[in-house]
Amino acid sequence: MKVTLSAKYLSLMTVVLGLVVGCASQPQQVATPSGPSPAVTQALNDARAAVKDANAHHWIWRDTEAMLKGAEDAAAAGDDAKAIALAKAAQDQAVLAVNQYYMEKAKPLLTQLQSQPNLSADQQAAVQSAARALANDEGKKAYDVLNRLAGG
Repeated sequence: MKVTLSAKYLSLMTVVLGLVVGCASQPQQVATPSGPSPAVTQALNDARAAVKDANAHHWIWRDTEAMLKGAEDAAAAGDDAKAIALAKAAQDQAVLAVNQYYMEKAKPLLTQLQSQPNLSADQQAAVQSAARALANDEGKKAYDVLNRLAGG
């Protein structure tokens, strides 16, 4: 009986040892941080570029940079949907701020050029085109046309 009992324990130990060795030799899957998705990275990069442009014009809205920071924090926390939404909002605000900058620069130029006598037909057409661009909230387009006419 002792021989049978010892054989049972020996068999059991062999099975257990085999499982331990077998499991130990399996490659372990280590979780690696994947970082933000390509969509989040793109949204953050687009927002950063727009905010940089607004800052370069010294014309950035109050909450824009805080939105960008919130997007970066959400991306770091793995909340892709929130990161993309906040990045898009920051980008939109920065783009609107830059447009507002150009609108404010174009308005006095338009007034100045509209009051000038003896504009050629081409110059008058350009002034009208700039006025339409301002009416359509296309600040950069209006400013570029008017600035060329004003000699800037």
